[in-house]
Amino acid sequence: MSWIIFTIAATILQTFRNLEQKSLNQKLDTLTVSWSRFILPLPFALICVLLTFSTAAKPFIIYCAVTAFFQISGNAFLLKTIKSRNFSIGIAFYKTEILQALIIGLVFFKAHVSVIGFLAIILTSIGMVMMSNISLSRDKNFWQQFDKSAIFGALSGFCFAISAFALKAASQEMIDVGYEYFVAAIIVLMWVIAIQNLFFVLLKSSQNRIRQDLAKLFAAENKWSFVKTGLLSYAGSVCWFTAYALGNVVYVKAIGQTELLLAVLISHLHLKEKQKPIELLGIALTSIGILVLIFFH
Repeated sequence: MSWIIFTIAATILQTFRNLEQKSLNQKLDTLTVSWSRFILPLPFALICVLLTFSTAAKPFIIYCAVTAFFQISGNAFLLKTIKSRNFSIGIAFYKTEILQALIIGLVFFKAHVSVIGFLAIILTSIGMVMMSNISLSRDKNFWQQFDKSAIFGALSGFCFAISAFALKAASQEMIDVGYEYFVAAIIVLMWVIAIQNLFFVLLKSSQNRIRQDLAKLFAAENKWSFVKTGLLSYAGSVCWFTAYALGNVVYVKAIGQTELLLAVLISHLHLKEKQKPIELLGIALTSIGILVLIFFH
């Protein structure tokens, strides 16, 4: 049951991190905002890498690199999805991440789910698609855009699914050499943070903007948002990585959709937005699927 607690804690922290990132995103480019999540813990990540380098076998390093690469790629595709004209279609395909994780896990990672778990995942996935509030159109341009949105959304879900299983495999490598689950998860997180910072440095260097963008990020008016984003992101990542180390990846992803329910609740209470009947039905189905997983696993 501890993996459930870590998953729910991760969704809460991630929800508040996303809210904090919005203020940064209004002042800085998306790539810099994405990088800001990983800069704060970098010194500790480098120390961890040095201390554990002797126990880090080649498969572990590969799994960490795969996790870092696919997390960044998944985020990039998700941003393209959000920016597309019919982003609700793309988001619906992005939310097939759980089903993609289920298939990938069964085929490549020998993951197992119970019959009840399988039905709960299907229910949750249907609910999430309904919450996307898809509206179809007969316009020719819509269907051209639909192709792009659907592809970006599906690719984003695929990347996040791959990164989760790679993360799980990396954690298992550390557990096999004697580390406890929680410690193994922290070590993996630190390695992934170090590698992701390397990726972002290379990306920013290729744009010749690394000094300018870091100066803007560390400017007085952005400093507090940067610190809060980094702390919330790191705390959330600790919970996510621990949940994946302890639990079934597919179940963690399904219960992780609590984040979506929180986002809807915030939009309803804070932004006074009203949900359509199909969205309310989607919320109900998603909630039922999550509750089934919580109480039966």
